[in-house]
Amino acid sequence: MTENEDHLERQAEEVGCWGLVGGIAKSLRTNHECYASSATKDDGPFYCPDCFSDAVLRKCAGKRDHFAHKSRLSPVVPTGEGKLHGDCKTSICNLLKARFPDGKWEYERPIPKNDRLGIPELRPDISGRIGEVRIAIEVQASSLTVGKIVMRTKHYSMYKIALLWVVPLTKELGDLPFRPRQYERYLHSIYYGRVYYWWEGLGLDLMPVHYGVATRYIEPAEWYDGGGLRQAGDYEKPYKIIKSPVYAPALNIADGFEYFMRPGFTPDNERKAVPECAIWRDKLSPWWANDA
Repeated sequence: MTENEDHLERQAEEVGCWGLVGGIAKSLRTNHECYASSATKDDGPFYCPDCFSDAVLRKCAGKRDHFAHKSRLSPVVPTGEGKLHGDCKTSICNLLKARFPDGKWEYERPIPKNDRLGIPELRPDISGRIGEVRIAIEVQASSLTVGKIVMRTKHYSMYKIALLWVVPLTKELGDLPFRPRQYERYLHSIYYGRVYYWWEGLGLDLMPVHYGVATRYIEPAEWYDGGGLRQAGDYEKPYKIIKSPVYAPALNIADGFEYFMRPGFTPDNERKAVPECAIWRDKLSPWWANDA
């Protein structure tokens, strides 16, 4: 595999769709296949034939021409910009200290490595107790890989520490469809179809979000093939990787969550299995069921 092919494969894994790896997209106007090697921007707009999300043509010097997925992403904290990440930890930890003065809430308190169990030193962003329940809160950094999320989740669970992953945002997520990143999709699997977002002003609350179905309209098209008239399009097609945020009311970390030992499983279309793990999960029934 060449360096360029490896780059395209890694992009596809992050996006969650391999539909553009072969260098072919479809024209949104005609529904015809377009090859990156010969297409121009005038042939667009383009979309991925597998997941139906928007695609953009990339003409790169020294690299193979290709298409790339293009879609709105959640406004996570960029790598290297740690202020908001720190503000999230500070806000949540200080409020938990005030609410539970005997809970021993601290930032980045080290948990010594355990050679017998094979657990390295752990340093949760926030840790303490609510009643008798030990809780670790990890404020997700955009640079953290799914592999590291898996290992941390396993290690906390070996101590029976309930783990809560929080995704801080630079602003509210909004209502428009977006493409969850690989780690967001993985957290969605851990917590039974929800991700817990935080942005400035929420304090000790989190915003639970389910990734609901989003669709795009495929324009009608007609063309002649082998002497016959062919028709396609004129329907709504569900995206595979673009989702609509479906909100529950904001939940207080202290009151709206509970300890739960979640069984391990392998979710559909995910390359990383979810291990058996202790989690701090919300007490809500699936609020999106009525919207299905």
